[in-house]
Amino acid sequence: MVEVSVVKCEDYEHQRVKSAILQSLDLTGGLENVVKPGDDVLLKVNVIVGFPPERAATTHPAVVGAMVEIIKEAGGIPWVGDSSGAYGYTARSLDISGMKKAAEKYGGKLINFESTGTYQVEVDGKILKNINIAKPAIDCDVLVSLPKMKTHQLTKYTGAVKNFFGVIPGPGKAAVHRQAPTEESLCQAVVDIYSALKPGLAVMDGVVGMEGEGAINGTPIQSKVILSSTDCVAMDAVASEIMGFSHMDVLTTKFANERGFGTGELEKIYVKGEMISDVSLDFEKSNRAYYRLPTFLGKFIFKNTENISRVFISEDDCKKCGICFESCPASAIMLEPYPVIDQKKCIRCYCCHELCRNSAVKLKTSFLGKQLLRRLLYQT
Repeated sequence: MVEVSVVKCEDYEHQRVKSAILQSLDLTGGLENVVKPGDDVLLKVNVIVGFPPERAATTHPAVVGAMVEIIKEAGGIPWVGDSSGAYGYTARSLDISGMKKAAEKYGGKLINFESTGTYQVEVDGKILKNINIAKPAIDCDVLVSLPKMKTHQLTKYTGAVKNFFGVIPGPGKAAVHRQAPTEESLCQAVVDIYSALKPGLAVMDGVVGMEGEGAINGTPIQSKVILSSTDCVAMDAVASEIMGFSHMDVLTTKFANERGFGTGELEKIYVKGEMISDVSLDFEKSNRAYYRLPTFLGKFIFKNTENISRVFISEDDCKKCGICFESCPASAIMLEPYPVIDQKKCIRCYCCHELCRNSAVKLKTSFLGKQLLRRLLYQT
């Protein structure tokens, strides 16, 4: 039976975080079963487009620093890497998020996936068949997912499996969103990416999580846990239950489990350390209520969403940085000079909303849309 450990951690003081991680690793067999002396160990962090740690949008540098130190003490060679959700912003994102400082302080090698080159990997995917993956994610001896515990406005939850979306650098992420604009298709695409990798470990930063309109526009929440497992899918199942989701409602978990890439059924997972019921919190979920509808109704709402929900830019908040324009998979944004969204081209992938560092991208549901969603949710 696959194991997932849950350990309490009150704050980000370095020794407290390190102790919690070591305890969580010991509960699942110890790091020595994963990392051998001389192994190159890639810690795949989550930097999005770079936010200071207090925003709770990125993996906290205290967790990164502790993991770098732990890997070195085990004889491994720690790498810390990611690519930003916005092409060209990775170096800045690694700096602003504190990843660069943490890696340098504790002796890790910082890697910007935008500058490493990629391998084209063929997969038997549901959405993707060929994936350009940053070379370090393939070349490393041990691949570790180091995600943040967060809600997500399109996929409900983002954790250890979805964290690997970041191994696709450059404009590749936008290309995936063009192919997979809905929750179901995007989650299948994420699992396609996951199928090309061989992660050996996942350690989740759940000391302070994010609720509401994640992955960046939500609210920090004191969740006070560290999770670890050698099975990313199992860890996501446990983490999402702690957050108040029914784990199989998270489609990355459901699809990865169905396709045999991990264990996503809670009854087949041995939770060690804290019980889920003792640390569970009812995270505020995204206001995008139609993800809770049955699949056929959700598809109907999505296809007809132009008259129900719109994405728009607040000129009062916009700094004209251009990230939304550069990152839009559908080329639906024009600069005039403020960004303007062509609603007919918009595919409702919400990349602009997720990547805006100034909270200038707003989601607006019409009165008709609110009434329809309320009625449908009541009936289901």
